[in-house]
Amino acid sequence: MGSLPNGVHHLALATRDVKAQLDFFTEVVGMELVALYWMHGVENTVHAFVKMGETTTIAFVQAPEMKDIEPHLGVSHAGFIAGNVAPGVMQHLALNVDSEADLMAMRDRIRAHGHWVMGPADHGFCKSIYLAAPEGIMLEFSTWTGLDTDEWIDPEVVAHCGMTAADIARYRDPPGFASKAGQVPQPDPRARPNIEFVFPPEWRERGEKLYRMSDEELCAVFTNTTPPVPKRRKAVGG
Repeated sequence: MGSLPNGVHHLALATRDVKAQLDFFTEVVGMELVALYWMHGVENTVHAFVKMGETTTIAFVQAPEMKDIEPHLGVSHAGFIAGNVAPGVMQHLALNVDSEADLMAMRDRIRAHGHWVMGPADHGFCKSIYLAAPEGIMLEFSTWTGLDTDEWIDPEVVAHCGMTAADIARYRDPPGFASKAGQVPQPDPRARPNIEFVFPPEWRERGEKLYRMSDEELCAVFTNTTPPVPKRRKAVGG
């Protein structure tokens, strides 16, 4: 059986002001900065990471061109917790805390920094608070209170979405997969129309080259294991 995803490694958010985002997520939310460097394989682009757990971070990406890209309410940004956005765009971001006491502590921390916070709202299987973060990010903090899946799959919604009972059974018990130890060949990148990279004009030539590269060639382009401020390692046996 192949390994399944077991959490979010990092969620990358675009920003025109990485300092403002770090000010908010470190000082207001309390998350620790763990990396800040030039993004590998992308010129003049900053990559920053703040720690959320032992294996989970939020990342920020700041490229020079982003300062000229204006957000559009109802397209790129929801504006409020129930607002609409374009399909495929993040509508809101919910971060987990372990208990209701932790949820109240987070609300206190955020309010102490002068930010308006709504909640908690009790959704039956979780409790949540809501606020706006810099650059229009809709932010939620939630704590689980117990979820019984049998109770939380609504037949009316199933029918509304064009799903069948067989679909729901498949979704609840996805098929297993036996790993081939990395030997599955690369499919044609355009084998699934509308589910592929879409390169902007300045990236189009380079993007087409990426599609033609082998796994080893792609790895060589984007691999960079040297930290910007390397520590001096003690020699083995020294």
